[in-house]
Amino acid sequence: LEIDYIGIWNERPASGDYVVVLRAAMDAAGFKGTAIVAKDGGSEVCKSMADDKDYANAVAVIGLHYPSDFSNYSLCHSFNKPFWASEESSSYDDANGAACWARVINSHWVLQQMTSSIMWNLVGSYYHGTNWYASSMLTAVEPWSGNYWVAPVVWATAHVTQFTQVGWKYLKNGAGSGQLAKGGYYATWVDPNGKDFTIVVVKISHEHAPCTRPGLPEFSTDAEEVTFHLDTSMGSVKSLHVWYSNFEEGPPYTTFEQKSPIDVSSNAFTLHVPVGGYYTITTLSAGNKGSAGPIPESQPRFPLPYSDDFENVLESQEAAYWADQIAAFEVHPASVQSAEHKNVMKQMVPELPIGWSDHGSRGPMSVLGMREWQDVSITVDFLMPANAPTSAAACLATRSDQMWNNGIVFCVDATGAFNLTTAGPYLVSHKSQPTNPHMLSDRLDTFDANSWHSLSLTTVDNKATGMLDGRALFTNSNIRNIDTGFVAMGTNGWFAIEFDNLKVEEAGTNWSPKEVCGAAKAGDLVTARNCTSNGLATMDQMFELVPNYQLRHIPTGLCATASSMDADAKITLETCAEGNDKQVFTNDYTNIRNHPVAVHVGGMALSGSVKSSEISLQKEHASGYWTYWSYFPNTKQLRNQFTARTDLGYPQCLSTCPQ
Repeated sequence: LEIDYIGIWNERPASGDYVVVLRAAMDAAGFKGTAIVAKDGGSEVCKSMADDKDYANAVAVIGLHYPSDFSNYSLCHSFNKPFWASEESSSYDDANGAACWARVINSHWVLQQMTSSIMWNLVGSYYHGTNWYASSMLTAVEPWSGNYWVAPVVWATAHVTQFTQVGWKYLKNGAGSGQLAKGGYYATWVDPNGKDFTIVVVKISHEHAPCTRPGLPEFSTDAEEVTFHLDTSMGSVKSLHVWYSNFEEGPPYTTFEQKSPIDVSSNAFTLHVPVGGYYTITTLSAGNKGSAGPIPESQPRFPLPYSDDFENVLESQEAAYWADQIAAFEVHPASVQSAEHKNVMKQMVPELPIGWSDHGSRGPMSVLGMREWQDVSITVDFLMPANAPTSAAACLATRSDQMWNNGIVFCVDATGAFNLTTAGPYLVSHKSQPTNPHMLSDRLDTFDANSWHSLSLTTVDNKATGMLDGRALFTNSNIRNIDTGFVAMGTNGWFAIEFDNLKVEEAGTNWSPKEVCGAAKAGDLVTARNCTSNGLATMDQMFELVPNYQLRHIPTGLCATASSMDADAKITLETCAEGNDKQVFTNDYTNIRNHPVAVHVGGMALSGSVKSSEISLQKEHASGYWTYWSYFPNTKQLRNQFTARTDLGYPQCLSTCPQ
């Protein structure tokens, strides 16, 4: 492998001494051509480099994460080194995410002379309910169906990458790049070895320009006619190829469409640039939208029943559909081979690793399924490692969030002690040794820690049943019914516990959609009711968060509409109308899929009453109302909680059912 660039430690402190030693070690090992990018975090690296000449000399590229075009980076620029946005976007992959990306990959050059913007992340293949869902260029979250989503962000990228090459040069501000008079940016790339060039023009309104971070100052944009004058050094050009997108005029949105060539007269051409417009004007004819054939139909519901004995998984690979959150689980031959246990799923991390979102609190675990599940049964065989301490426990969970901070969790340790809790176990090595409140706990009279055992947990509504080797340890025990989430397997420490013969099944009778009210129509009130569970979608609760910030009821195609912009305004379904401010429900379009956020109409928040099914506009945090919402894309539900909140009770969803 030829590695051109290497970073330090992602968004973590790293001393200049380390970078100097790394540079010397790489040089000695024959990697003088591999450049160091420092340091994938904030701009404080520039102050550190200014204070340490050796550190500055060891760094080839200054790379910041989510830099602001409106900050003062003069110290960073003083080193005359390439300046990058070495991590950027983290924004949901709809037209707003594309607008964010189109803006920054051009404004970064015009305003801060950054010559590289690296998107995080390229392919989002992780469940809704795990952090930063679909904050990606391309999204593929249904391996069982094969469906994937070629997001508008892909085509925002193509406006640049299909018409430039590595080694092309930016033209400076005032000589090919700059700001448009009525808002927006243009940047020009030229081939230093020929006559080809590409001009990219982008104009995004303040409403659609934000990425997840950082924030933006206020600015305005308006449509305008822009005339570009080509220097004679750019050759005698008669016409230029044109590609166009608009991430604000829609839906549907125009994405990477080839337009008729634009004529160049007297070395000049004029372009109408609307708000939301994104142009590529180029000498190159090589643009291509392409196709990979029909995309399989989306099937967002995880297929149940599901089972896996891991016999068809290659050694050292992950098992299908599992998403490790703390530690790493791999398939390996069973430590003790038998007809029933050949390949097993094994926890592989022997000690506390360098954490990211969890730095050593709860035990290792992996999740599978849907964030909407409630009534499921999970069964698995487990074997304790031969050297496991008596405190080592094997655990199963239902209704788990990403890090099993919430859920229904059943654990059995090497002594036969077992418990049922509302969260995953804390690490047995945790310094403060906290414990979860036990809904029940007991100990078996006998338990052979050196043998395989079968463990199962079933939750239905407000009851849980747990079994060990076919024996019920508790039956229909009371649990809270407000949690929803994945099934999970794990342990309470860095133990090489083996799991085998997994089964996940539907439990109870609540697995068919029940339409509880008639078809909605224009003029109907928007209300709230208990969310349909288990990943089922019902007609009254299916809403789309449209990138233009309309809230569209999918079965009717009607839009939520406020009766006024004032407190106590009711919400009804009406014909969708572009430009109707009473239909603009602004929100953080990325985080609303990962956390509860406010949804605003003007200065008021979409609110639900804690005492009734009423939905209205209220001031944010108004007493007696919830004013935060989270969107569940698999079921198209707008919920009043992401993880369980006991003060709000059972999760409520936006609905069209009568009060």
